[in-house]
Amino acid sequence: MSSTSSTAHSVNKNPKIFKVDLDRNLYCKHDLIAVRRVVQRKSSRIGQEFYGCPLWPNMDCKFFLWKEDADTMFRGHESCMTSLLPENHKSYEVMKMRNLELEKMLLTEENKHLKEMLQKSKAKYKIRNVLG
Repeated sequence: MSSTSSTAHSVNKNPKIFKVDLDRNLYCKHDLIAVRRVVQRKSSRIGQEFYGCPLWPNMDCKFFLWKEDADTMFRGHESCMTSLLPENHKSYEVMKMRNLELEKMLLTEENKHLKEMLQKSKAKYKIRNVLG
């Protein structure tokens, strides 16, 4: 019969797994943009900022991250990306601009479509008014 031995490991029971978009928005477990709050209560961390679930306190998913930890994470990511691809920031800005242009085009088309629908509904209302 063999026995197995295990060594004690320091493992975080609650790992911080969350989504971050290109604009540095953090997402809670509800897939909503986390909100930044400030510690208000008497504590050694009073005045410090943190990110939390926007549905707190009603439907809180327990998402929590200190702002200083997020800033450290972003700084590390930026320095890594900058050293790998110096043109990365420029191409990101170009992609962001193209995305905004596409979004504007879609909104313009949606606006045009909604105006057409409004005109049609006004025309139907006028016909009913005359006949009614």
